[in-house]
Amino acid sequence: MTARPVPSEAELLARLVGGDVAARIADGDPALWPRVARPGWTGAVRAARPLVGEIAALAEQRRVAGQVRVVLAAAGGTGVAAEALTGSDPRLVVLDTTDPPQVADALAGELAATVLVVSVPPGEDPEPVRLLRDMAHAAFRAEGLDPQAHTVVVTPPDGPLLPEHASPAGTVVVLAPDDVDGPWAAFTGYALVPAGLAGVDVGAVLAEAGAIRAELGTAGGDALGLGALLASAPAFALAAPDAPALAEWAAQLVAGGLGKDGHGPLPVVVEGPNAPEWGTLPAVGLGDVPGATFATRGSVAEQMATWQHAVAAAAHVLSVDPTDRADALAAPAAVTNHGPAFTEAGVAVHAGDWLPASTATVADALRVFVGAALVDPDDGSGARHLAVHAYLDRIEDASAAVLRAELARRTGLPTTFGWAPRCLPGSGQHAKGGPGDVLVCQLTADPDDPGLRPEAAAALDAVQQGLAAADAAALAARGRRVLRLHFTDRVAGLVTLARAVQQL
Repeated sequence: MTARPVPSEAELLARLVGGDVAARIADGDPALWPRVARPGWTGAVRAARPLVGEIAALAEQRRVAGQVRVVLAAAGGTGVAAEALTGSDPRLVVLDTTDPPQVADALAGELAATVLVVSVPPGEDPEPVRLLRDMAHAAFRAEGLDPQAHTVVVTPPDGPLLPEHASPAGTVVVLAPDDVDGPWAAFTGYALVPAGLAGVDVGAVLAEAGAIRAELGTAGGDALGLGALLASAPAFALAAPDAPALAEWAAQLVAGGLGKDGHGPLPVVVEGPNAPEWGTLPAVGLGDVPGATFATRGSVAEQMATWQHAVAAAAHVLSVDPTDRADALAAPAAVTNHGPAFTEAGVAVHAGDWLPASTATVADALRVFVGAALVDPDDGSGARHLAVHAYLDRIEDASAAVLRAELARRTGLPTTFGWAPRCLPGSGQHAKGGPGDVLVCQLTADPDDPGLRPEAAAALDAVQQGLAAADAAALAARGRRVLRLHFTDRVAGLVTLARAVQQL
């Protein structure tokens, strides 16, 4: 990572304590940061309290109607927050992708027992969620069900997905703030409504978050120590074996909040103490994880509040706006679709001019790709971070995530793995706006046979592939090396990739 002179962790902690930063964060003092694009997170817990009764009544209404399964169509990190709050309860199915097989699986469930929650915070692209909503409504109608009777929309006032014709018997609308988004929206209706409908005690969540925030505002607690670590460490390993969604949420909060202006710590979510990075990077545990040098404890809500406070403190030290994701959704000037450099056993390889024309295997392409990690002896440059963005079905294609640790072992690089596009507001922001010493490997795939109507699968796939192409172009425009491995056959492609990684 790009070297930058920073005080030690102890010096930063002393500065945070001496500057009364904990109390100023609790008060929402905007002078702590150069600007605050979306300040609503500081008062979110208090502002959400009126929702407790509304969500409880709505949950009871849905329970009586037999709607006990929640499908959440979301954007901007709210799906990850809702999953963290529910502890990945299977009653909540999150759709923050338009990958056709994953959408088909979600809509193949018992639709009569399903409530669709549409949640799009301000500043997010509503079109993928609009498409998911329309697909779900078509599925409801095909089962003879009234889509409006099965839909709840969480939106800011005048949001783009607000129903045009509201009526007492129509779609339920829950208004949420217009000044908060992404992981910062964890304690707003965007995440609380789907979590509450899936059985979470929203009142308890807000009570726990409010209590820990009051404590942090008085003494700083673990948050200031964590904030000092985030501001001083170029990278850190993060593990929560018993709460993977919480670890994913925390990583996206850090990456999106601090990865900008060419700086920012790299959060590397690892499998546990046996991961390659656990012994080489500062190790942070969510809960008790053996070998952690720092840990946050308490309920999910308490840890979420602590991490938000810590990232805000680190942003103060780094002089950045923690709520701004200036590069996350930056549109490139143009997206050009070139054909693959070559295809091998279910994998079409797409790369820039850096890939020699003679390359003919995925293993060789990977070798050239990670060869950029070698430090140039003349100027000390070179990649020191590998990011994998998988535009796949995170349920059926879950085996792709297993490659993360093997890539880290064989390349010697801290390696992050994220399911795209849900990871883009966080790790996508860091990849484009943080230190430039990153390699990005995209995994994309044909939909195979997702069990959808051909035109529906094509529409979903077009959005998915368009997002990947746009992000690759934005990364390349910032000088990042991008390798896209497109699976023309998902099973065969994953096997080919696994064999190629073993040959590194």
